[in-house]
Amino acid sequence: MRENLQTHSGNRIVVEFDGKVIGLVQSVKMADSYPMEEAVGIGDIHVQEYVPTKATHILTVSALVMMRHNMRDAGVAPQNGDDVLRGLVFDLCIYSKDSGRLLRKYIGCSYESGDTTITANKIVAQTATLKALDVVGTSL
Repeated sequence: MRENLQTHSGNRIVVEFDGKVIGLVQSVKMADSYPMEEAVGIGDIHVQEYVPTKATHILTVSALVMMRHNMRDAGVAPQNGDDVLRGLVFDLCIYSKDSGRLLRKYIGCSYESGDTTITANKIVAQTATLKALDVVGTSL
């Protein structure tokens, strides 16, 4: 008998915010963008090359709000504008729950925006949009 583990699934992954697991993270969407600019010379309409102009890394995180472990208590989501002005950054790491191996790491994350949803007969949920300075890891 052998284990057939060839794919990653959400129940086999751990998400850490600056070394802390925050309650019940429901989803993390990671988007990496490298916009290209056309290199064209005066008097020529033909593009000679596409040059990447900047790397943009945007993460959208959804989590259930727990009494003792939520994004605000962990310092991921700021309490107010004064918190934002402090300029604190953190790393978001995604690990394999089985091996502990780092799958992807977003470095220097800053909170950009977020919301909290309160609905009758439902668990309170938070969503946050984060921007990262850089990313490493090839396993996702």
